[in-house]
Amino acid sequence: MATDVVENSEDAYIITCALLSFVCIHPYGNLSAIDTLFFGASSSTESGLNTVDVNDLRTAQQVFIYVVPILTNLMVVNIVVVIVRLYWFNRKFKEHGYRARDAVDTKDAEASIGLGETLSAPLPNVGMKSKEDGSANTEETNRQLDRPFQRTAITFADDRKDIEKEKAFYIPSPRARELGQPIIQVDHSDGAVDEDQEPVAKPPQDHRLEPVKRRHTFQYDNAGSSARKSVETLASTLFVLGRSKSEQKTTTSSTLPRRSSDLPNLSRQVTLGRNSSFHNLTSQDRKVLGGIEYRSLKLLLKITIGYLVGIHVFGVVCLLPWIHQAPAKYTDWLAECGIGKTWWAFYSSQTMIDNLGFTLTPDSMISFRDATWPMLVMTFLAFAGNTCYPILLRLVIYIMSKIVTKGSSTHQSLHFLLDHPRRCYTLLFPSGPTWVLFGILFVLNFVDVLLIIVLDLNNPAVNDLPMGPRILSALFQAASARHTGTATLNLANVNPAVQFSLLAMMYIAVYPIAISVRASNTYEDKTLGLYGTDAELDESSSSAYLMHHVRNQLSFDLWYVFLGTFAICASEAKRISDNADPAFSVFSIFFEVVSAYGNVGLSLGHPDVLTSLSGQFKPFSKFVVCAMMIRGRHRGLPYGLDRAIMLTDEES
Repeated sequence: MATDVVENSEDAYIITCALLSFVCIHPYGNLSAIDTLFFGASSSTESGLNTVDVNDLRTAQQVFIYVVPILTNLMVVNIVVVIVRLYWFNRKFKEHGYRARDAVDTKDAEASIGLGETLSAPLPNVGMKSKEDGSANTEETNRQLDRPFQRTAITFADDRKDIEKEKAFYIPSPRARELGQPIIQVDHSDGAVDEDQEPVAKPPQDHRLEPVKRRHTFQYDNAGSSARKSVETLASTLFVLGRSKSEQKTTTSSTLPRRSSDLPNLSRQVTLGRNSSFHNLTSQDRKVLGGIEYRSLKLLLKITIGYLVGIHVFGVVCLLPWIHQAPAKYTDWLAECGIGKTWWAFYSSQTMIDNLGFTLTPDSMISFRDATWPMLVMTFLAFAGNTCYPILLRLVIYIMSKIVTKGSSTHQSLHFLLDHPRRCYTLLFPSGPTWVLFGILFVLNFVDVLLIIVLDLNNPAVNDLPMGPRILSALFQAASARHTGTATLNLANVNPAVQFSLLAMMYIAVYPIAISVRASNTYEDKTLGLYGTDAELDESSSSAYLMHHVRNQLSFDLWYVFLGTFAICASEAKRISDNADPAFSVFSIFFEVVSAYGNVGLSLGHPDVLTSLSGQFKPFSKFVVCAMMIRGRHRGLPYGLDRAIMLTDEES
């Protein structure tokens, strides 16, 4: 149910951005309604399929499909989630503060009334008599004056409470507070001294005043004590995930938790279970852990925003000087297409980072396939904006942890992000899964490049380039097959085996990250059946564990892909049956559907147009492709509720 809420929220956001195309694109009158919707869905899902040449759009329309992919990019979406969580938690902090303030004010008022009544009462044997008994009153006064003068002594009341059974607050040093250690309560039996115990003024003998009953230990009641809690204390109820000591259940030998040694401020009985799930947490442990996690989340927000802005600036800085100094064959091609050099640099950088796939040039990147520098830069941007984003983000955090001062709060927050990343962010993984992700991506791209080069050794569409630029072009094409959908090769002319390998790569593009997200999700245990009451799966068996994820992914994908392909084939049956049009085939339609569902954007195209094959579809088929793009956007979501997107009321 929780995942349905996440999907519905993302559906609403993506569909809203897609429908904005009717406001920003359609009024110019150069696109039909279905083409307008198609551009809106393609840009908001970052699929990159187009039914009209992007260069034929007005500048304002191009700006729209430039901005929308940035707003719907996975990096931005996850940054928004972090901002919403921090806003929600800060609002909860304020509510705690208001309730605590009201409770303390009420207590203070009640205590003041009680104290005033006590002090206003007459002291025994000292009160004045009425005027009618004036003589007796005078004699009593004279006796009091005749007594020898006695100094007031300060002693402890006889009925004071047993200090040994009370608790006091321990205030750590500023250095310890910087490291995240909060104010805690300690027993006097542990050697603490009750410095707040008040001395009682005691007049001699019968004139002794009663001790003030209200002690300054800041323990009015549960509501009043909330006012004295720090942000870290409040965060413990909002952030901390884990079982208390009384809730800890018996675990099998294969899933025994390990000692949490990376957080020295936690008590010894705390253990760390699967996916950064803490067990045996005491109330004090939850306060410490909550404070660290809250500060880590705020630091992560700054890092992710810096990464997003920095990678866009890096792309523009690399491409803009090059295109202004590029050889004439590149600049002349841009001039022939009516494209400004600066606008090309900005748009090409954005389309690679946000994995959009739209290009201002009608032949995608085929005209630039022998240009070494832009091929290198744009290949890196394609990886940095998608599948390698978790890898590079962890690398940035790791480098920062080596630069900042050791022992500082920033250093502790960075190490918390490295050790327990999935408690804070969906696309940040532990060290092991990150290395596995890197290995999988390296193997997939190596195989893809090898297939493109080897299978097309005698193909003029590929081997007209020297070996160096050919390898670089193949690497760019391999990256595009899982990310941007841009092309340096005419895919309709490459080896059919290469076409099929590209189709497979488009489909499995999301698998490495999706499986990493789900495998590292703290709330995923029972959803995956790993620790449920049904048949359990041995997580130590990597092959069985991987196949379990693959089966779930296939059950999510295949029926929808086949249904969409069937619907388009039924709608385009007449074109498919036309032997005079071989470019319009079942395989090319299947290729288009998988590209749309994978949000990639590669297309075999059609000889009659410079757009995707979708440009030749009927309106109903275009609408089906839009549905494929929106449905495919959910492939990377976890099966169950993700720890990194939970709000206050959902955490327990």
